[in-house]
Amino acid sequence: MASATQTESIAARLIGKLSGFLERFRDIGEIRGLSPAEACSVAHDLRISPAQLETLVARGRHGADELPKMLKVLGIDEVAIKRQEPGVLHDMRRVCALCIEKSRCQSELEAGTAALHHREYCANTYTIDSLETKPDQTELQLRGPCCC
Repeated sequence: MASATQTESIAARLIGKLSGFLERFRDIGEIRGLSPAEACSVAHDLRISPAQLETLVARGRHGADELPKMLKVLGIDEVAIKRQEPGVLHDMRRVCALCIEKSRCQSELEAGTAALHHREYCANTYTIDSLETKPDQTELQLRGPCCC
């Protein structure tokens, strides 16, 4: 039986390959050119609906540009997430790219108020909160393994 880490790693690689596949499409017309079965297959592999797939392709490579900015203003290290939890970061990018609150997010980021208000609109709030409350690995190493 595969461990959770191995499963996440496999899933992250699969999603990465599929993301690379999607990046080759130049516009939404090409994704619409897929047969319904092909589009459903790609969407299923990404664990999204065909409509969400179309939205992701339409928003293109810049669909999640707000995420690194949001993480930075919240003091969350994107590189560390990518290294330690690549599947989590990929999922956060997908959620960001599908977000319906783009204009508010951009306005809050530009105004410097995103850190104060992101919980009101950001679909990644629960993930962000879990990243903020995750114990520091250095602290875990200093304390040693839990015995009880």
